[in-house]
Amino acid sequence: MRLRQTVAEPATLQGTGLHTGQPVTLCLRPAAAGRGIRFIRSDRGGIEIPARLEYVGPSFYATVLQHEGVTVSTIEHLMAALYALLVDDVDVVLDGPEVPILDGSSKPFVDCILDAGLKSLDMPRQYITLIKPIQLEVDEKRIAAYPCREYRVTYAIDFDHPNLGYQELTTSLWGNSAFADKLAPARTFTFEREVEALQKQGLAQGGSLENAVVIGEQGVLNDSLRFEDEFVRHKMLDLTGDLSLIGHPLRAHVVAYRAGHDLHGRFARRILQARDSWYLAPWDDNNDASEPSDRAVAQ
Repeated sequence: MRLRQTVAEPATLQGTGLHTGQPVTLCLRPAAAGRGIRFIRSDRGGIEIPARLEYVGPSFYATVLQHEGVTVSTIEHLMAALYALLVDDVDVVLDGPEVPILDGSSKPFVDCILDAGLKSLDMPRQYITLIKPIQLEVDEKRIAAYPCREYRVTYAIDFDHPNLGYQELTTSLWGNSAFADKLAPARTFTFEREVEALQKQGLAQGGSLENAVVIGEQGVLNDSLRFEDEFVRHKMLDLTGDLSLIGHPLRAHVVAYRAGHDLHGRFARRILQARDSWYLAPWDDNNDASEPSDRAVAQ
């Protein structure tokens, strides 16, 4: 039986919000079994915002949680790290409205969690195991999930830009090292032509080449990429963070084409609504009838 986990020790990170440009300190604190992941705004009287779908606000350029008029935004990189490392219960205390962007990836969060260590709790972890496909299509954007013994992702992006275009990747993300090695270092990205428009909307106030990959008309403005296909890897990272808000680890092969935060969120809700397509149960290594499936088409 696989047990729920929390961080073994408190761990702190400091940085700047990508969109607000404000400095923020974030602390991960151990939590009791069954508490889940909760964001706590220490600058707003300790208001708690559970990291669950019913608290998600409008999400386009970042994933936002809201409760009683208080928000926490840009949570997806941290949530992806917590999800991938199977941290079920933790208090995320921060003194501002946005999780720090750090280097634009999940790697600093992964490193922070692993440095703090993980502690098993006296409660079995429940998994959502798919038994039938679930699909969602909006315009030319598509996302689906298929029965699979593990959490696996296929993602394809297709941008009308000579320096980006089409990228596709399939990978298993089962186990701590898989996410840490394959996706965690991939940074958020944007197009140079969009930066000015975002800043006029009050967004990207803390953005720089130190925390985002910027694509100009002549190519990438940063010195180098961390992966040749860093862009699609970061989309897979975002997807993982957004699906974590379902509240349980997912055993499925998720296939996405030209999706984004909004569609990720809609699909997470679709999964919860399709109650006849999955079951919720602890992982029993001695009685596991499900088998991996590669039944997926990316486009």
